[in-house]
Amino acid sequence: MEQKQMTIGEALKQTRLRAGLTQKEMAAGIITPSAYSKIERGVHSVDAEVLISILSEHHFDVTGFFAQLNFQTSKEEPNFELLNQISFAQNKKDLAALDKISAQVKKDGKIPFNIEFRLQDAYAWVLHSNKMVTPEMKKKIKSLILNKEWDRPTYHYLSQAIILLDIDDAYYYVDSAFKAFHKNKIQDTFTLQFVALIAVNFLNCCYHQHASNAYAKRAIDFLRSLPLDPVIGFYSIIATYYEALFDNDQETKDMVVKILKKSGYLPLIQDTLD
Repeated sequence: MEQKQMTIGEALKQTRLRAGLTQKEMAAGIITPSAYSKIERGVHSVDAEVLISILSEHHFDVTGFFAQLNFQTSKEEPNFELLNQISFAQNKKDLAALDKISAQVKKDGKIPFNIEFRLQDAYAWVLHSNKMVTPEMKKKIKSLILNKEWDRPTYHYLSQAIILLDIDDAYYYVDSAFKAFHKNKIQDTFTLQFVALIAVNFLNCCYHQHASNAYAKRAIDFLRSLPLDPVIGFYSIIATYYEALFDNDQETKDMVVKILKKSGYLPLIQDTLD
């Protein structure tokens, strides 16, 4: 069956669930919850200005949102709703919900790889540990990355899968991705965002897996080497935070925390705060 491109309503729903928001919270008073619900369901269209206002209100990456429309297919894709439920539970850090989903899919029989991947990935990000990841999953992820060219989808895949790997394996693939990015002369905005996300997520893994400072420095140096671009400015700030964290530079750490708190982004590093 031919897959249809994801609609704006479907993309909004997926973005909302990943952020753990209700429809009323997502509407944010910009439009009524009823009107917003109809947009998600595809009953009504949405004005571009209203759409951007909603995304901006929640600090969502507008460019990334429209990229999602280009690279994902619609809810006719199998397990679309189940994947959204996993994303919602992950962003709410709701282990009980993940346990319920896991029990249900096991009850239903053989678990498709994409569901098993998302479940193990969600558990790992919530627990900040890959202890629940099966050896088979680690092996599968490594084989998938090895058999792919370093391109935009592969960078994005690694940014999400990195938490599942042991830190030495993660470093190997991260280092390979960084080298491939600098070797490739085509560095579009979306690819730039994905490869920067690899570095930021790897830094988080380094912190929680007590990796050597040399591993963290590789990611920080890479972020510093990227071209000045507003779409990744936030990642540079995060790099400064992790650099201070690994160097025990309390003054810089407190300064960045203050900025993130005032900007509403503190939850993104909350798991690293004492």
